[in-house]
Amino acid sequence: MKKAFNGFASALMAAAVLAGCAAGSGKGGIQPDDLRNSTYFITEFMLSDMDFPGLQRNLYQHRAACGTAPRFVMQERETSLATLIETSDIPQSYENVIIADLIQYPESWRASNRVAVRVYSYYYNDDVQQRLDRMLDAVRRPGTCEPVAQ
Repeated sequence: MKKAFNGFASALMAAAVLAGCAAGSGKGGIQPDDLRNSTYFITEFMLSDMDFPGLQRNLYQHRAACGTAPRFVMQERETSLATLIETSDIPQSYENVIIADLIQYPESWRASNRVAVRVYSYYYNDDVQQRLDRMLDAVRRPGTCEPVAQ
């Protein structure tokens, strides 16, 4: 009985150590998947006459003219899904980062190429709206380094 208890205690300690290691190796803070729910949803719209190559071209032009541009990331194994991320670096937490999920729709007899955009942010205030406007200007009006006054 005592050997069985010692074996059980050893197994329990090993499981606790492994769980601690696994928890320590994960990412902390807010991650993009945490933002993708109705609580953090800001807006959605359609970019007409746009596809991913055109969108990326606009981002390159904007980066060349203004020194910075949002980061475009294709979803793995998907040709029509991507994310536009406000920052060019990869943050530890996305708490202060705006993300926009993109869906590229092909041209059809009913409509030209277009990209659906759904925007998310952990916070929303006037500063976030201005940052979002700058982010979208990089796509809509590349080379315009300051947002147009509304």
